[in-house]
Amino acid sequence: MASSGTEPGLGPDPSAESGGDGVRPLLTESSSGGVPPQTVAQREAREHAYNLYSAAIGACLARRDKDPSLVERAALLLAEEARLPHMTPDEIDRANHELPRLVDELRTDPVCAPAGAGPGDLGRELSEDDLAELFDLSLRERLTGTPRERPRLLLFGGQPGSGKSTLQRLVLPVLPEGTVSYDGDDLLRLSPDYEWSMTADDRAASTAVSEQVGGLHGLAMEHVRRGRFDVVCSHPLGRADWAASWVLGFRDAGYRVEVAFVATHTSNSRFSIFDRHERATRAQGFGRWLPEIHHDRFYLGVPNTVEFLETHHLADSVYVLSREGEVLYANHQRKGVWRTEPFGRIALEAERGRRELWRSEDMA
Repeated sequence: MASSGTEPGLGPDPSAESGGDGVRPLLTESSSGGVPPQTVAQREAREHAYNLYSAAIGACLARRDKDPSLVERAALLLAEEARLPHMTPDEIDRANHELPRLVDELRTDPVCAPAGAGPGDLGRELSEDDLAELFDLSLRERLTGTPRERPRLLLFGGQPGSGKSTLQRLVLPVLPEGTVSYDGDDLLRLSPDYEWSMTADDRAASTAVSEQVGGLHGLAMEHVRRGRFDVVCSHPLGRADWAASWVLGFRDAGYRVEVAFVATHTSNSRFSIFDRHERATRAQGFGRWLPEIHHDRFYLGVPNTVEFLETHHLADSVYVLSREGEVLYANHQRKGVWRTEPFGRIALEAERGRRELWRSEDMA
C-alpha cells in the first residue's frame, strides 16, 4: 500500500509539496495518494487478460492482408485493452472467458512465415508509411489526453521483471482524468510478423520484433509531448544516458518530470521474467522473453541511474518504490535545490537487500 502523511526520516511528506512553479507531482495527484494496493489474484487476472488481448490483436493484424475487415476488429480490441487498467473484476473475468474463443477462431486460418524467413529474420522491414498507419490504428487515440499548461511525466524505472508495468496499470485509474499511459512492451503485438515469429521461437523473435516496430516509439513520444498531456511511462533505465534522454526530452518540451524506481532483489525480478513467460505461453502460445544477461546489466545499472539523476538535478522528483507500490523514498526539487540530501541510491539498494523478507511475505 502506498505511504502517506509522514515518511520516516523526512518529516512531512515531501511529495505533498509543489515545485517552485506550484505544480504538484503527478504521483501525489492520485486519488489514493500513491499506488493503490492489489491482491495477487487481481494482478494475475489482469495480466491474463492482457496476454489474451495481445494474442487476439496480433492474430487480427497478422491476417489483415487476407481479410481487411480484421483491421477494424483489431482497432476495437485495442480500444477495449486500453481500458484494462480501469476494468472492474467482473469485466476482466468476462474478457478472460470470451477472448480464448476469439483467438481460437482467428487461428483456424494459419499464418505462415514468409519463404526463407526465420524468427530472427522477419518478413519485411516496416516503412515510415507502415509505422504511421500502425500508429494511427493503435496508439494515437490511447495517447491523446487532456492538454496541460504545465504537463507532467511519471516515469517508472527498474530492471525487467521488477513490476513496473503492474504499478503503471494500477496507478493510471487514480490519476487525474486525461492522463495517458505508454509502455513500449505493448508495441510487439502490432508487428505483422508477431504471431508466426513468436510461435516459431519466442526467445529470438522477442528481440527481432521489438526492433521491427521500434520506430513507433518516436512517434508516440512526439505525439504526447506535442499534445502536452500528462503521461505515465515505464522503461528499465539501466543506463544513465537512456534516463537522460527520457528526462531531457520531456523537460525540453516543458514537462515536470518525476521518476519512480521500483526496487526489488534480483532473484525476484529473474523469477518474474520466467513466470511472465510461462503465464503468457499458457494464454497465447508464446511469451515475451529477455535474456538473463540483459536483465543483469540493467540491474547493475539502475543504482547508477538513480544517483545520476539526483546529482545532476535532472528530474524534478525522484521516488523509490517497493514492488507493491509503497513509497520508500521521495525527494523533490524546489527552485533547483533538493529538499533533502540525495539518498535515492541508498534507499534503492536497501530495499533490494530485503530478499528473505520479501519471500516470507510472498509465501504468507
